[in-house]
Amino acid sequence: MRKNILIFFCFFLFVDISLANAINEKTKSLEENKRIQEQLNKKLEDLASDILNGEKSLKDLSLQIESLNSQTSKLEASAKAQNQELNTLTSQNEDLLKSKSNMEGKLISLMAKDFAYDLPIPQGYIESEESFMAFEILGSLNKVLNEEIFKISKDYEGVSRLIDDKQAQIKKINESLKDYNAQLAKLQSLKQKQISEINKQKTDRAIYAKKLDDLQAQQEELRKTLNQLKIIDDKEDANSNKNDAKVVKNNQKIRQLGSSYQGSSVKRYTGKKTIAPLDSFTVKQKFGNYIDPVYNLKIFNENVVLRSNKSDAVVKNVLDGKIVFAKDTSMLARVVIVEHDNGIHTIYAHLDKIAPNIKVGKNIKKGAVVGRIKNDLTFEVTQKNFHINPLELISLN
Repeated sequence: MRKNILIFFCFFLFVDISLANAINEKTKSLEENKRIQEQLNKKLEDLASDILNGEKSLKDLSLQIESLNSQTSKLEASAKAQNQELNTLTSQNEDLLKSKSNMEGKLISLMAKDFAYDLPIPQGYIESEESFMAFEILGSLNKVLNEEIFKISKDYEGVSRLIDDKQAQIKKINESLKDYNAQLAKLQSLKQKQISEINKQKTDRAIYAKKLDDLQAQQEELRKTLNQLKIIDDKEDANSNKNDAKVVKNNQKIRQLGSSYQGSSVKRYTGKKTIAPLDSFTVKQKFGNYIDPVYNLKIFNENVVLRSNKSDAVVKNVLDGKIVFAKDTSMLARVVIVEHDNGIHTIYAHLDKIAPNIKVGKNIKKGAVVGRIKNDLTFEVTQKNFHINPLELISLN
């Protein structure tokens, strides 16, 4: 019966440990997934900054590990010798403690005898020649005993000092070994941290490369749409696509994005400012040239990405105009393009929903609802074959 209870207990103990390990792994996985989601939502330049900081952290860790490896190697040889010395000292100490114990026994025995020889003469004791001889013998014995007690006491004192010295040496060696073990633990911890950082770097670089690739694919799709609507000229689009075709290989295929696009197709907006498409937002991605610090690529952003300060935010049309495009796309989610006076077009991409009254060919007023976004709005402005910085058109107040 007891055996069955023990087996039953061991089974549940094993299940508890396995469950605890599984929960721990699940927690780590959830934490990493949360971190990845945060990285996916970051600005491109912030993610690049994380990657560069991660690389610096890895270099620092490598230097620390190298230094600790060197220190540990030196300590290891010393620790080996000290362990041997510790065993020798411990053995010697055991022998000394035995000697000390034997000396204590001898001292007690000798002192007892000395005490017996020093007992007073009993009353009625008759002096005689024999008694004088007995006293002489006792005196000699007492002297011998005192000398032996003195010698053993001196030896005992010396052994005690030796034991104390050995104990001090043992303590010193143990402290040194403790430092060595602490260094080993620190080294192991740094190596684990290094592995974790390397894995984070791999993930962040993959996310970053995907963002760059998506950015190009989105810009290509938007250019194609603008070309089909005759908003951007065929020749200009062909030139920019030619520039985009350059391939850079650095862990993954990263394509350069329109590096010569700015010189021929960007103009400054000098007209009156208008309303912003979102009520409350921050600029997640700026317009214009961006030097990618990770792969050292020159990227040209033809639009801005505005992050709403609240989810499911309303997107508003910024100028009176006419809707020329409104539909789902493969890379840009839902897109609405509005044509305005003076050859201006505004593009609203990555919409989560398009307002039900938005129809191609329909006129739309400034401030009218175009649709809704979850978080980010890609906003682009063109004027007669030129790209305009959208932040020059809208008020940021």
